Amino acid sequence: MLAKIINRLNRGDGHSFRSFYSATSFRMWKDLMSHYPNLKADKKRMDHFTSLCVVLYEFLKDISLPNTVELMGLYGRMVINSFMILDTDMNSIGTGIYLASSIVDHSCEPNAVVTFDGKTINIRAIQNMSYLDWNQIRISYIDMMKTPYERQNELLSSYYFLCGCHRCIDGNQVKYVHAATCLNENCEAPVEITWNENCQLVLRPETEGSTQNGVSNGIKNGDFQKQNGGCDEEEIDNDEFVHCKECGTKYTEKHVEAFIKIMEFTKQHLKNMEGSSVAYVDVCNYCLDRHEGVLHPLNVMHAQTLDHAFEAHVQMQLWEKACVYAERLIPCFRFYHGDKNPLLGLLYLKYGKILLYKMDLEKAVAQLKLAEKIIKTTHGESHPLYREQLVPLLQQAMAEAD
Repeated sequence: MLAKIINRLNRGDGHSFRSFYSATSFRMWKDLMSHYPNLKADKKRMDHFTSLCVVLYEFLKDISLPNTVELMGLYGRMVINSFMILDTDMNSIGTGIYLASSIVDHSCEPNAVVTFDGKTINIRAIQNMSYLDWNQIRISYIDMMKTPYERQNELLSSYYFLCGCHRCIDGNQVKYVHAATCLNENCEAPVEITWNENCQLVLRPETEGSTQNGVSNGIKNGDFQKQNGGCDEEEIDNDEFVHCKECGTKYTEKHVEAFIKIMEFTKQHLKNMEGSSVAYVDVCNYCLDRHEGVLHPLNVMHAQTLDHAFEAHVQMQLWEKACVYAERLIPCFRFYHGDKNPLLGLLYLKYGKILLYKMDLEKAVAQLKLAEKIIKTTHGESHPLYREQLVPLLQQAMAEAD
């Protein structure tokens, strides 16, 4: 991509090209932030930049290249402002620079979403707004089904700012991410148990200063307080302190040890499954069996395992178990991604398609209608996902149900 950028900038209109995001407002290449000081201090990216320069000098040896400082500025603008281009299943198929769209900042509680129709980017609001103000539009730059600490770390390392949005620092959200389930079957409250002394759940901002795209978000990089929540570094010596704060049910040493072992076991298997195309059906089933009655249904590791399990069973065409996991995964997606996220809409769509295949028509119609409500908002009625996939399936399900 860097070679394409250099080629475009060397053309007549490269530096003067304007990409409009409203009738009168636009972005140019020079408006993008390069984060030059951050790049210089980022060893991983500097190593990547160095190796990229070697390839560029070989690939573009007949073309006059910018000097190293200018080249690093181009590289910084590219890696910070590029978008992952997604297919209809929300899988990454490439990256691209979209000048106008780069005006939009991040929030873990976004009021808009990004979707693609081929290489065309669409930013669509998922909340009602009295008027359009691009300074108030927020999208999520990252996968939301992680702990706040993991999200904040990813944003710090990739975009050089610390997110301090309400969702990241809200204790009511944080308490679920590594929670145990209450031993009282009639209580659904999360129970926090220390399972890893070095684990952190959130970084709390202290002072003002850091910016996204030139706009302050009230946080300086590095100015934060550690909060560990369910991974508190303070050791619990007496098991009687481990109890449900809602109903008071106490945990024995045996229950605490079982929770710790399962969390460690699950963490290792999630690491093994990350980025793999292999369908880990048996591993997922084994993990989820061990989670039963131990991990809270909204525990992030449980949710991630459910996600792997659902996709693995779909890949292997094991429809019965896929339906079971879809039912359990839906509340997790709603909790971590929100009620109007494209990933939740796709989950409803996939689940409805499986139910239609199984001729469970009433439930299929219900799931596909839920998918329609979301995808109509996130993608629009003209998008191929809505027009060519969802609508025909819903029509078929309704016709056969009648």
